[in-house]
Amino acid sequence: MISVIVPVPESDEALAGLFAVLVPAAVEGLVRDVVVVGGDASGATALLCEDAGARLVGGAISDAAQAVRGDWLLLVAPEMRFVSRWREALADHVAGSTRPALVLPPVESGWLAAFGRSQRAGLLIRKRDFGQPEGDLNRLRRRFGRGAVRLG
Repeated sequence: MISVIVPVPESDEALAGLFAVLVPAAVEGLVRDVVVVGGDASGATALLCEDAGARLVGGAISDAAQAVRGDWLLLVAPEMRFVSRWREALADHVAGSTRPALVLPPVESGWLAAFGRSQRAGLLIRKRDFGQPEGDLNRLRRRFGRGAVRLG
């Protein structure tokens, strides 16, 4: 169903936390595969990917998008945190929509909490609609996020 693409992290702790959230979704069959992409991965990142069953590939996000098996792509930063019912929201979206979606992180407390929430969002898009765009996750969010459904 969904292939998750994650840029190489600055912190392996963030990636380990993300993998801990993604594993139950993989067991349920929602997440088909996970690819960590980028050329600056440490040896610890490679071991973490191997232990989690994720693939580590060099190149750009567009290269990883061509290598994955899912019909949908979920592009997230390693630091991404999900709302409590994120799996259900994604499953409902991919079953009933063809539009891209921004997968929003939980709302934090404080009056500035909602500010910039979409800049930290994951991007869910059909693989066939992704094409061959170049760029980092922030640029891709701006490109596809304008008309996207907001989940979370």
